Amino acid sequence: MKYFTYLAMSVMIISVTLLFFIKKPNGQPWLSTSVIYSESIEIKDEMVALSSGALDSITLAITTASEKITGATFELENPKPIYKWQDGQGQWHFSDVPNKNGKSEVVKLNPADINVVVAEDTAILSGSAKSAALPFPQRAPEIYNSESINKLFEDAEKAKKRIEQRSKEVESFSGF
Repeated sequence: MKYFTYLAMSVMIISVTLLFFIKKPNGQPWLSTSVIYSESIEIKDEMVALSSGALDSITLAITTASEKITGATFELENPKPIYKWQDGQGQWHFSDVPNKNGKSEVVKLNPADINVVVAEDTAILSGSAKSAALPFPQRAPEIYNSESINKLFEDAEKAKKRIEQRSKEVESFSGF
């Protein structure tokens, strides 16, 4: 079996190589590097055109479906600017309104660079030693009590279920 594979591969390599040397009736070779290059460029351009067209149509379908389901429109093209500035103590601030007392810079965010990650560590709920070692600010201890954290997790689960429900509605509406 091993020798048959070597023989088959050798025949294929010789066949493809001969296509560069065997001439058509018009004197041109059956295969050349310029033909391969030009064909690959054409195929790449066609694939890019198809993929961008498909992406545009999918984005339009999802936006339309979400607007019909939620009744809301989303600012995809012109999002609100985000401003940043540094105060006298060297602390950086980010806001959707510019600094009233000084100079602010507009921050350009690329949506493709933003990642939302689910938090896996729930040690704070059990009151473990790991959570006790975390330094908490002293200005708002009522935020860290177990009832508010449990309510936060319950609200997050409700939001997750609602998002999944809406995703299913969008999928059934758009036929994906």
